Amino acid sequence: MGPWTLLLLHLPLVVSMLPAPTNVSIVSFNLEHTLTWLPGPETPDNTHFTVQSLRKNSWQLVKGCARLKTRQSCDLTNTFKDPFYHYKARVQAITTTQKSNWSLSMLFYPLTDTLLGPPVVSVSGCGNCLLLQVTPPTSRGLQRSLSPTQLYYRQFTCKVRRTRDGSQFSMWVTSTEKTVIGYLEPGAEYCVTVTPSTSFNPHSVPSEPHCAFTSPTAANTVPVVLSVLCAFSLLVVLLCGIVVYSGRLLCMHKPLPKTLSLLHECGRGLFILGHTWPRCFPCS
Repeated sequence: MGPWTLLLLHLPLVVSMLPAPTNVSIVSFNLEHTLTWLPGPETPDNTHFTVQSLRKNSWQLVKGCARLKTRQSCDLTNTFKDPFYHYKARVQAITTTQKSNWSLSMLFYPLTDTLLGPPVVSVSGCGNCLLLQVTPPTSRGLQRSLSPTQLYYRQFTCKVRRTRDGSQFSMWVTSTEKTVIGYLEPGAEYCVTVTPSTSFNPHSVPSEPHCAFTSPTAANTVPVVLSVLCAFSLLVVLLCGIVVYSGRLLCMHKPLPKTLSLLHECGRGLFILGHTWPRCFPCS
């Protein structure tokens, strides 16, 4: 059998192969692992994909990832359970009559390759200080019996920035209990950014800035006291003026004594008569 005959025999097999998936990678966030890929060029629309993982030197089908459609991904969180172990996965394109070659992922180490998400941060003022509370995030991958939370979220880098002028400093926080950030300017706003820090995993995402005012300084009460005293003095003067004015009005309307009334009537009578009298006599 000549070489051309062998080539012709293998030609239908080569033609019937599906394009292999490309860009196979494992994306991991807080120990939640996902296998992603892209269909090969000219992959038919009716193509499905199957995923296997390497366990103890043998490839095994990943549960729930036997017949995935295009643009779907495979959840490997329950498959890659041990953060101290290394894993590998592969994906294959299949139809009812065709298959592709397997496309492999890179070797994956959950402990060092997962991306650590930001912790939950709470900040409040306390005079010339801030109270900082840091809590690990929650995810399916972090809620394992091996307690990886204690591995990843034991130490944090905190950046404290004063909003007014942008001055900042960094500090280490090694506890999830409340931490006092002291020696700050009273009445100023500070923003705190917290990032998980480990010696074995350099991949982490900082939290959003959390801002709070330190408690304001004690207010100067002297101007307030002086204003109150001035207002009270003006009120007293006003009341005294009202009392004096009211007393004069009462005196003007008070009836005259009988003798003064008689003289007043006599004077009116004399004035009307137009005569000059040496003395006044009772009017009848």
